[in-house]
Amino acid sequence: MSTHQLFIHIVWTTLDRQPMIDRTTRDFLDSFLRKTASKQDVEVVDLAILKTHVHLVVRTPPRLDLPRLVQFFKGGSSYTASRLPGNKLGLRWAPEYSATTVSPKHLDRVGRYLAGQANHHPHETIE
Repeated sequence: MSTHQLFIHIVWTTLDRQPMIDRTTRDFLDSFLRKTASKQDVEVVDLAILKTHVHLVVRTPPRLDLPRLVQFFKGGSSYTASRLPGNKLGLRWAPEYSATTVSPKHLDRVGRYLAGQANHHPHETIE
């Protein structure tokens, strides 16, 4: 990856904020999102997965089609996770997402925010 410094904090929720992410699905998402990012020349800087939503900080190439990247993340993970053996919850995402650029100077602050998600949403923590 080149020396660019383009960071984006992306957040999306499950459909109707239903708790569709359990431990197995979380582990799947962690791997899936990292592999998908790598295939798109995107680096995962930080990641937090709760029962109802995902926070993802990525470092992107200068020419990035963000809606397409998010579609790979959301559409691909929903399709694949819903077909995993033993997945009783399914996985459906709400249609919208949030994307905010992050200054390199603020990456530590955003990292602490993601690390604190279990405290911020204690009822959504995955055991």
